[in-house]
Amino acid sequence: MHPSPTRERASARRHQRKGAFRMCTNFLLSVPNVPSGPPGSLQHITARCMELTGTLATRLYRVPAQQKFPIFRDHSQPWTGQYGFVALADPETMPEFTTFIDGINQAGLSCAALWLPGTQYASQADSGEQPVAFHDFVAWAMSQFDSVPTLVSALAKVRIVGPQPDAPTYLPVHFIATDSQGLSAVIECIGGQTIVYGPDYRNGATNDAVLTNAPTYDWQRSNLEIYEKLSVVGSGTSRKADAGPPVGAGTVGLPGDITSPSRFIKAWFLRKGLGLLPRDGKGWLPTAKLDGATDSTQTAVNVALQLVQIVQATPYGTALVSSDKHPLPQQGDWTMWQVARDHTNAVYYFNSAFNATVQRVDLSQLDFGGGSVSAGKLASVQVMPAPGPWYNDLSAQF
Repeated sequence: MHPSPTRERASARRHQRKGAFRMCTNFLLSVPNVPSGPPGSLQHITARCMELTGTLATRLYRVPAQQKFPIFRDHSQPWTGQYGFVALADPETMPEFTTFIDGINQAGLSCAALWLPGTQYASQADSGEQPVAFHDFVAWAMSQFDSVPTLVSALAKVRIVGPQPDAPTYLPVHFIATDSQGLSAVIECIGGQTIVYGPDYRNGATNDAVLTNAPTYDWQRSNLEIYEKLSVVGSGTSRKADAGPPVGAGTVGLPGDITSPSRFIKAWFLRKGLGLLPRDGKGWLPTAKLDGATDSTQTAVNVALQLVQIVQATPYGTALVSSDKHPLPQQGDWTMWQVARDHTNAVYYFNSAFNATVQRVDLSQLDFGGGSVSAGKLASVQVMPAPGPWYNDLSAQF
C-alpha cells in the first residue's frame, strides 16, 4: 500500500520545520595508509556534520544489495540496487517519505545531501532521460555505483526531478559523492537543469570534497581566489626573547564566522595541512611512540571529526534566532551529529552532539543479502543521541 500524497506532504513539512540539513559542511582528508597499506598508498576519509533547528530523530539504516527502489511511491524510474549501503534517515518519515541524507556503500562510495537554497528541480525528465526524484538520489547513487567516474557517466542521461519552490514537499538540496580513490563530484539542480561538477572540473577542484550550502558550487570555488595567499605554514613557537611572528600568522584573514561561504573557505584551507606533510608519513604517521600512538586510520578519523567541528562552530546554544512568540531568543541551528567515512576500507564513523564517543560500523562485517525489504523492516541503529555511555570513568584507576 502506497502512502497518500497528504501523508507525503506532511513528512516533507516535518523535514522543513526541523530545518533538515540547513547548515552542513563536508570535506576530504587523504593521508598515507600506514602501517597497513603498501608504500605510497593513500587512505581517503571524508567528514560531514549536520546542522538544523529542532531535533531530527536520526537512525543509521542497513540497505540490502538487491533492494528494489524507489522504496515508496514517487517519480523515480524503478531500479534494483547492486550494492548494499548504510545511510542516515529520519525514522519518523521513513514509511511515507524515504529520504536518505548521508551514507557509504560496500565499494566505499559515499553520497550526501546538503541544503542549497535556490535549488530548482525539473518537474519531469525529457524524452530519453531517466527521472530520479531528489529524495531518492542518495540511495540511487550508492546502490548502483562503485566509483565517481561511473556515476558521472550515468548522470549524462539522468534528470533529477522534484517539486517547485512553492510546493509543500519542496526541500532544496545539492549532493556530493566520493569514492575509494578519493575522487568526488558535486551535483546541483539549477533552473531545472542537473549540473554536474565532476573530477575534471577546474583541474580536479572537486577532489577536496569541500561543500557547504549557498551560493552555488561554482561561486564558492571562484570566491576561494581571494584567499589563495593564506598559508598553513608559518613560524613555530618562539623560545627567544624576541617573540617574532606569532604562530599561525599565515592564517590572518581566514573567516571565522559560520556563514556558508566562510565555512567553505575554512574547510578548503584547514584540510590543506595534512596534504603538505611527507607523502610517506615519515615523521608524523604513526604518531609519536607514546601510549595511545595511532595509525593512519585513528589519526585521520579523529582529525576529520575535530576539523569539521572547528569549521562548523555551531555547538548547541551558540546560534540563536529571534521569535515573535517568545520574549527571549530561541535555539537555532546546531550541530546534531558528525560523520567520518573511510572510503578505503568502507567503514562509517559517527558521534552526536551529546555523546562524543565515536561509533563505528564496518561494512565488511555486515550481511547485505536477503533481498528487498520494506522501509519498516530495514535494520537500523540509533544515531541521535549516539548509543552507549558518553564518558569513560577512570576514577577507579587512581
